[in-house]
Amino acid sequence: MANGDTIHLPEIEINAINKYEPQTFGGGGGDSDFSHSHTGQLINVATRTYVLNTYPPIISQNVKDQEASFAANLQSMPESIAQSITAIEQNEGSPASEVEKIEQHIRSVDTLIAQKAQAAAAQKVIADKYYYGDFFYYPTMQFIKDAISGSKTNYPPDKNYKEWYASLEASYAAKYSNREIDYLNALKQNLQAQANQARADAEAKRIADEAAAAEAARVADEAEAKRVADEAAAAEAARVAAEAEAKRIADEAAAAEAARLAAEAEAKRIADEAAAAEAARIAAEAAALKAANTYRLPADGASQLSTAAGSIAITAGSGLTLDAAIQAAKVALGTVVSAATAVGIGALVYSPSLGNGELPSTMLNTPAKDLAPNLPENLAEIAAAGGTVDVPYRIYGDQSKYSVVATQPTGGLAPTVPVRALVLDPVANAYTFTTTDSPPITLTFPIAVPGNSSTATPAQPVETPAYTGITLTPIEVKAEPFPVVGQLEIRDAIYVYPADSGLPPIYAVFSSPYEGATTKGEHSGRMYNPDKAGGPIQSLDWTTAAVTQEGIDLVKLHTSRFDPSDANVVMIDRLEKILTGELAITDVDKRFYTHEIRELERYRALGIADGVKPNDDGATWNNTHAATLEDFKLKDADELLYTPEAIVAENKQIYGE
Repeated sequence: MANGDTIHLPEIEINAINKYEPQTFGGGGGDSDFSHSHTGQLINVATRTYVLNTYPPIISQNVKDQEASFAANLQSMPESIAQSITAIEQNEGSPASEVEKIEQHIRSVDTLIAQKAQAAAAQKVIADKYYYGDFFYYPTMQFIKDAISGSKTNYPPDKNYKEWYASLEASYAAKYSNREIDYLNALKQNLQAQANQARADAEAKRIADEAAAAEAARVADEAEAKRVADEAAAAEAARVAAEAEAKRIADEAAAAEAARLAAEAEAKRIADEAAAAEAARIAAEAAALKAANTYRLPADGASQLSTAAGSIAITAGSGLTLDAAIQAAKVALGTVVSAATAVGIGALVYSPSLGNGELPSTMLNTPAKDLAPNLPENLAEIAAAGGTVDVPYRIYGDQSKYSVVATQPTGGLAPTVPVRALVLDPVANAYTFTTTDSPPITLTFPIAVPGNSSTATPAQPVETPAYTGITLTPIEVKAEPFPVVGQLEIRDAIYVYPADSGLPPIYAVFSSPYEGATTKGEHSGRMYNPDKAGGPIQSLDWTTAAVTQEGIDLVKLHTSRFDPSDANVVMIDRLEKILTGELAITDVDKRFYTHEIRELERYRALGIADGVKPNDDGATWNNTHAATLEDFKLKDADELLYTPEAIVAENKQIYGE
């Protein structure tokens, strides 16, 4: 009967109880084609057509489905009833004897019989509702007859069908409940017979168990004596084994602790090295960024044009110096009265060796007295306070040339110029000033001070290196219209050395090499024109980049529009080795790869054909390059896009070193 929580019900002859036989409706007749009867042809043609075309196959399928479900339920009836008995008994506890278990099953069967009888009665009410009598008494096509010519003619067909289907479903449910009751009654009879047999078996077992218990007691006494002896021997063996195991565990624990300490030390070493490398990388980036924005002031006090890499030379063979050009410009401006007039003093010529399109910003400096001979005596105090002075002339530079412009109190270029103080940096051994721009611009005047000198000793300048990427050609001095002079934004100032330096104040002005670059990038800090950058800034992620042959082809296609660049050659070679598995990809590779592809997209958005380099002094490249840096939220630093080897190759190409 029972084994643990599993119920094993007695086998019952099921032929008469859950054997499937198809249901007959209306005595097996009445399913003829009513659509051709005399009555069927008298009803409303539209309703008749809808009913006859819609419902015969539906109700036929409904009956088939109910028959199939009923047959399947009959097959699973024993298992379903066993599960129901288990559910009833699961909270009643486990009976102590087999007889009590069988009696518990009989009580559960009685409960189920009552439940099924109640369910059958409720289902019968619904089943008889449609025809007001036994549903199975009527043929299945009685529904069609009523719907098109009987009492349901004016009743909505779909609603009529739903009510018919509800009675059909309930009829089969009631039929199945009655079959369950038959099964349960047969099961109860078998359980009662088994209960009687179990009582007889229990008594016979009790007598046999008493005899067996007496024999077992004798055998147990003998076994106990042997057990005591065996336990004593086993205890001694266990003691010896325990001592050996304790030693083994202690040895393993000591070895594990030593390994843990070694692993911690190694992990700390790796972490310290990684932290040091990251700190060095950040410091190197900061130093490189500062170096890229640091300008050296000239040693001889003369006028000079320079980049962060060094001073810019005047074209060989020129018979005019920069100082002479500035003075000549002042003379020329003195002969005109227009507030919208400027005089060019020098044209910038960029070297073809600037292969990737990058043009450096420039700074022109000249002794302040050459532009403003009547500066106030308290200039140092004005500089310390971060004040301003008015000057009669200012200098303006763009991507092609520098010009001297006469200032006007109204209607022209304002005369007001900031005054700032250079201070001594004892660590760098230089006079310096750093702006609040992002990235900051630093002016520096390196000095070589003799070992026995004091702070009052005049500074000895350090030679300024030369930059060969640009040359300055002094041009014919003549006044020319400058219609937007009142709208110019000139980044200039007068810088004052400490009084004990022995160095005179200088005037310096910075220029961007790219036309229209009036907006500073939020992330890059680079000046550019967002209206000519090939679309708005997007939020892109370079970290997920994966190198493909198609992507490499796009990089090659885009970089081919520029003059030859050894740095690009190095980076593209790396990409090809990464694709073949010869190199592991680095963050620099990912940034270069995604940057060039995105920059190409911006060129195309501007309508520039592949392979074409616009003749606009690099303005298009600057705008798209800066916007791409903004897309990926990167600052303007070569080491983010080029490996150290690529940067060395570029420097060697440009500077020959």
